[in-house]
Amino acid sequence: MVCGTPLTYHEKAEEMRCIYCGNLEHGHISCPKGHYICDLCHNRDSMRIIEDTTFSTSSSNPFDIAEMAMSFPGLPMLGCQHAYIAGGALMAAIKNAGRKGITNEEIKEVFKRTRKQAHGGYCGLSGVCGIAPAIGACFAVLTGSKCGKDEEQRVTMESVTRITRAITELTGPSCCKAYVRTSLNEAVEYLRESLGIELPLADSVVCNYSLKHPHGCRETLCPFFNENGCGREMSHNGIGTGKISPDVSAPGTQKGIDSGRNGLKCEKKEESLEDNMERLLKRALELGAEKAKVIDASTVVVEEWVRWKCAYGCAFHGKDAYHPPCAPDTESTKKVMKEYSKAILMNGAKGKGLTEAAVRLEGEAYHMGFYKAFAMTALSSGPEGAA
Repeated sequence: MVCGTPLTYHEKAEEMRCIYCGNLEHGHISCPKGHYICDLCHNRDSMRIIEDTTFSTSSSNPFDIAEMAMSFPGLPMLGCQHAYIAGGALMAAIKNAGRKGITNEEIKEVFKRTRKQAHGGYCGLSGVCGIAPAIGACFAVLTGSKCGKDEEQRVTMESVTRITRAITELTGPSCCKAYVRTSLNEAVEYLRESLGIELPLADSVVCNYSLKHPHGCRETLCPFFNENGCGREMSHNGIGTGKISPDVSAPGTQKGIDSGRNGLKCEKKEESLEDNMERLLKRALELGAEKAKVIDASTVVVEEWVRWKCAYGCAFHGKDAYHPPCAPDTESTKKVMKEYSKAILMNGAKGKGLTEAAVRLEGEAYHMGFYKAFAMTALSSGPEGAA
C-alpha cells in the first residue's frame, strides 16, 4: 500500500508503528521494507467512499450497491473494507426497500460493530472473515439481539453460521470480492426466511478484478470468474460452479454452458462500443446525474480565458488541485483531449454529488475495459449544492 512491494503475512504478531498516525501496536501484516499501516488509517479513505455510497444510494438491490462501492479505483483488492461494503449494502437496501425504523443511523451502528471484529488478515489467522460478523451485525440490529436475548440471538448467530459456511466453500485462495457476493446471496435468502424481508436476488454477477488478485485468482473455480465475458447466474439455493466453455456459433455472439451443480445456462451477446457507452449512460443517471450524453471529445473547447477568469475572479484560486495554478494548463489539457475519441457529458443540480458520480463512473468504466477512462470534474460556481 505504500511502496508497492508484496506484503508479508506474519504467523506471530510483531510490534509495529503505523507510518501515518505513528501509533505503536501489534500487527501481522507489513511489507519487507518495514512499512506498516494500522487498520484505522488503512480504511480511512475507503470508508468515506463506502459511507457516501451506502448513505446516498436509492437502490434496494444490495448487489448493485456492493458492486458500486467495490468499483472505487482506490479500494484495495483484498481487505476488511469489504466487510463494511457487505454490511452497508445490505442495510442500505433494506432501508431503501421501505423497512420502517432503518435509517443511516442504523447503518452507522453496523459499521461500529463491524469495526470491533473485522481486522485485516484475520480470516487466515483466526478463521473469521470480517464479512461474517458484519452480516451478523445487520441481523442483530434488525432483531434487537444482545446478550440475554433468546430468539433474536439465535437468528443472528444462524446468519453468521450460514455466511461462514458459504465463505468457507470459496477459499483457496481467499477473495474478499467473491465473499461479499456470496455472503449477500446467503443473507438475502435468510432475511426472507427468518424475518420476512424481501430483497432482490442477483440474476448474474461477473467479476472484472481477476488480474488484480495478489495471490492469484481461482479463475474457473470461482463462480464469478469472467471467462469469455460470460457471468454465472446465481440460484436461490446456491451458486453454479464449473467452467464455462465458449461456443462461438455466430459473429458477435458468445455462448457457454455452466457445467456445475445447477446446470445453469449462460449466454451473452458480445457488446459493441455503443452498447457499453449506453450502459455507462444508464449508470451515470443511476449514480446521480440528471442528464448524460455521449459526445465527441473533439467538440470539447479548451480556451485560455477560463484560467484568467479563475485567477482574477475566484476566491478559491490556488487553494486546491481544481484551480489554477494547480490545475493542468491549457495546452496540456488540449493535448490530452486529443487522445480521446468519446466522452460522457454529465449534468446535475448538485455539484459535489455530480463530482462523486463522475469519479465512480470512471472506476466502473475502467473495470469494463475502458482503461483510459478519466473523470474531469467541475465544481459548483455558486452556493453549496449549486450546479
